[in-house]
Amino acid sequence: MNGNTPDGATILMVDDNATNLQILFKTLQQTGHRLLAARSGEEALQTAEKARPDLILLDIMMPPGIDGYETIQRLKADEGLRETPVIFLSSLDDTSNKVRGLELGAVDFVTKPFQAEEVIARVQTHLTINRLQADLADRNAQLEAANQRMKHDLDAAGRVQQALLPTTLPECEGYGFGWAYKPCNELGGDALDVFRINDEVIAFYLLDVSGHGVPASLLAVTATRSLAPRCDRSSLVIEPGWDPGTYSAVAPDEVMRRLNVMNPMDPPRNPHFITMIYGLLEPQHGRVRYACAGHPGPIVVRADGSATIVDGGSAPVGLVPNSQFEVMQIDLEPGDRLFIHSDGLYEQKSQDTLEQFGRERLRSGLQQAEGDVQQAVDHTVEVVRRWSGSDQLDDDLSLLGIGRV
Repeated sequence: MNGNTPDGATILMVDDNATNLQILFKTLQQTGHRLLAARSGEEALQTAEKARPDLILLDIMMPPGIDGYETIQRLKADEGLRETPVIFLSSLDDTSNKVRGLELGAVDFVTKPFQAEEVIARVQTHLTINRLQADLADRNAQLEAANQRMKHDLDAAGRVQQALLPTTLPECEGYGFGWAYKPCNELGGDALDVFRINDEVIAFYLLDVSGHGVPASLLAVTATRSLAPRCDRSSLVIEPGWDPGTYSAVAPDEVMRRLNVMNPMDPPRNPHFITMIYGLLEPQHGRVRYACAGHPGPIVVRADGSATIVDGGSAPVGLVPNSQFEVMQIDLEPGDRLFIHSDGLYEQKSQDTLEQFGRERLRSGLQQAEGDVQQAVDHTVEVVRRWSGSDQLDDDLSLLGIGRV
């Protein structure tokens, strides 16, 4: 309603016949609505522009001025009056006239001579419909504004999460590193990093929080920050040495144990767990020691062209209190590569056949990938993305590669 009267709507009655206007006035007076009258199309347009009525009762035949058809056309051309419902008043009972009126934007017809109950019923019905439509439009506008605020917040949170990914990779003679990460939504539940502990050790991890959306991404961010290589005793991954300024790496199983204590799965407060691989590379020896917590095993591509999936490990982080984590070892010779990945890579489904990409395709693809480690990583992720046939991924895609030259 336009708010011109607190007791009801504003109705504009348009008819060149004064008797008809009197009948309409007496009929609608009992409804409590504010009633306005016009004797011609021109006067109706002027009154409507000023009063902005909630409903218009418009006669079709109004000689000698413009008729009801032209009047409604002009009303609908006014952006402020375009949505105002118009009910035609007519003694014409011809179907073609009704069709023309509806095509021009009328919502209903009332045939002369008027029946009071019919006029009141049709007026009240269309006022109710118009009010409901206005309420719906307001609610939709509010929802759109809320959606835009939420999208803005998600975009900002996504930028924060992206900022936690590696910006530079460690420089290590005889080794190359590469990574790729594509979230399925604005916020992802995967995280990864590669960083140097000291001159002898480089640490790396890739984790995947169960579920999707904001809760999973928040836990991924929390875990990422916990694994940051801070040079103090609060760090999960670095132990200060006896000599000032020296540091040693915390063993992979101990890192997992500490994360497990910090992030217990406790529905409904924390219904998520973390699968991950955390490892240490000793470049001098080519030795990789790692712990696997419910995560897909790494893929090792040897210099001779063979490729193997190395499964095994312990329960996911947060799932089992006091869980013990096994340390596993892989030795890299010159020309060997080690790839750690999230399950989103091989569980991605083809849009056409719904077939998963599969671990065997992933293993084979990494085995055949050419170029350096980063090129192999980028190519493999792109192959999986194309397999899906859609820009909307089923899950986050994460891949981390370590290659010994």
